Amino acid sequence: MKSFLLTAGYCALALTWATGAAFGAAKPAPVSKEPAAPPKSVFINDPAVGKDPFFPKSTRRPLPVTNMIVLASQNPVPTGVPEDIVIKGINLLKSRRLAIINNVTLAQGEECDLKLKGKTVRVRCVEVKDKSVVVSVGGVSKEIALRPGL
Repeated sequence: MKSFLLTAGYCALALTWATGAAFGAAKPAPVSKEPAAPPKSVFINDPAVGKDPFFPKSTRRPLPVTNMIVLASQNPVPTGVPEDIVIKGINLLKSRRLAIINNVTLAQGEECDLKLKGKTVRVRCVEVKDKSVVVSVGGVSKEIALRPGL
């Protein structure tokens, strides 16, 4: 009986070792040495929808057409030179004259954007005289005198 138990034990051990060796003999799948390619981005460029995400202020794409009617009385177009433009000083440097218009220094022929009452106005210095400056806004020119006492 002892030999039977000993033989049964050896058989069980051999069977366990054989099945474990069979599972251990399986090799894992080979791993590629090259890195996986990253996923590709999808960019849809449809001028009818949205704006250019890379250049949002670009004028290359046409603006989407809307069916909105704007009445002229709702958005009056400013005509003439605004009264908020003030000449704060005139500088004479050798043969060059500079005008200080609303804290911005301009020479003859230069332009700048001024914020007046929440709106941006493009102002062009047409001519700098001894006691006045000729400015142009939207094609309309006006001579503005230096304030008295300056």
